[in-house]
Amino acid sequence: MIDPATGMRPGERYSVESLERAHQFPGFFLDGKYYLGPELLTAVGWLEGQRFIYDALDATGEPVFPGRAAGDIKDLTLTLVDGTRLALTRIDAWAAGEALPRQPGERRKRHDRPGVLAVAAMLLLGGCCLAALRRARR
Repeated sequence: MIDPATGMRPGERYSVESLERAHQFPGFFLDGKYYLGPELLTAVGWLEGQRFIYDALDATGEPVFPGRAAGDIKDLTLTLVDGTRLALTRIDAWAAGEALPRQPGERRKRHDRPGVLAVAAMLLLGGCCLAALRRARR
């Protein structure tokens, strides 16, 4: 359950604003967890209420943030422990060509896989053209 005060909503991805002198967060939040890659295999951070726990280590093996607490999120703003404020922005997973994760029991919508329909239409058209060419050769 995502704390409503964070401003994040279930099933939506959020990126963290990049500022020149602030820690860089290259991944995204999804359902209260922070991932580095689209495969969603391992979360490297998570929310405990509004607190963002970031489980990353520096070159010496120490946590990047003291106690692994990077900061707090409120109204789509991450306030780091040093006071730096970074905006969170909703991102569309489709923009990166990724499939959106579905909640259990959610039905697949027709627009979930528009590419599959396009490929099927091309194959059907190609098959019809091939059949017409074979008939013309006889």
